Amino acid sequence: MSQDISSCLPNKTCRSQTEELTLITAYLNIGAFRKKRNTIYSSSTYFNWMKHFESVNNSVILYTDVYDVAVKFKSNRKHFPTYMTMVFLVNQSNLWSFKLKPRLEDIYNHTSYQRYYPNVVIPAYSCAMNAKYELVERVITENIYKTAFLAWIDIGYFRNKKPGSIKLAVSKYIKDDHISFSQVQFFNDQLTPTQIVYESRFYIAGGFFIGRPKYLLLFAQDYRLAVEWMLDMNLMNSDQQVLYIMYSPQSPFQPKVPIQTFFQPISLILRSTDRWFYLGKICQNLIAQDSNVDKFIAS
Repeated sequence: MSQDISSCLPNKTCRSQTEELTLITAYLNIGAFRKKRNTIYSSSTYFNWMKHFESVNNSVILYTDVYDVAVKFKSNRKHFPTYMTMVFLVNQSNLWSFKLKPRLEDIYNHTSYQRYYPNVVIPAYSCAMNAKYELVERVITENIYKTAFLAWIDIGYFRNKKPGSIKLAVSKYIKDDHISFSQVQFFNDQLTPTQIVYESRFYIAGGFFIGRPKYLLLFAQDYRLAVEWMLDMNLMNSDQQVLYIMYSPQSPFQPKVPIQTFFQPISLILRSTDRWFYLGKICQNLIAQDSNVDKFIAS
C-alpha cells in the first residue's frame, strides 16, 4: 500500500471533484542513465521537467519514491485546490514491476541484444516503464479518482511546454471503449515478437494514453500478462515493445481492449518529434479537432 503524503502536508482538505480527466504520473529514481547519443538523463533532468506541472489545470496523481520530490511537487501546485494534487510515496521493492529486475538482468546479460540505450541495457529502466501500467491499475483498484477518464502521462511530457496555463480535455474523437495513444510509426503486422524486441521496434508512444477506468483496468491486466509471457520467452525491452507485441497478429495475445491511435501520416513519414506528443496536443486544443485535418485510425 502506498502512503499518501498529503496527510503529511498542511491544509489538507477532502472533497470530490467533477473534472473530466485525471492525470497519473510518476518519478521513480533509477539513477542517471544514457538516453540518447551523448545525452544523460539524471534526477535534475526530471526535476526540471516536472516543474511544468505547476501550470497544468487538471487533477494529478503522482507516485514517487523520493520524499523531496513529493513535497516539491505538492508545493509547485499549491495554487490549485488541494484535491487536485495527490502524491503517494512508494517503495520500489514493493512494486511488481521492480520485483522483475533480477529476471531482466539475466536476460540482458545473456542474450545477444543490440545495445539500444537504455531499453535493453539498464534493467531498472524497463522496470520503471512497466511500472506505468501497474500504477494505473493501482489508481483504479484503490478507487482514488473521481473522473470519467484517466490518462497516464510521463513526468517529462511537458518539457517543451510554452509559458502559460494548460488544461487537458478528452477529445470528442476518443472512443469510450478503446485506449487512445499517439502513433509514431506505421504498423508492421509481419514482425515477430523476437524481431520487435531485438530490433527495438515501436509504433505507439507510451508517454501519454487515455481511457475509461474500466477499460484501462483490463488493459493494464493484459499488459502484465504480456510482460510475464515475454519473460518466459527470454524477451524484454521497454513498454513500447510490449505494447507492439500485445497488438501484433504474430503474437499469441488477444487483448480484451482495442486501442485507438492518433497521428498525421506526414509526421510519421518525416519522423517529426511532434508525433510523440500528437494526442496530448489534441487534448490541449493545440490542434484543430477536424477529422479532415487530423487523420487518425482506430484498431
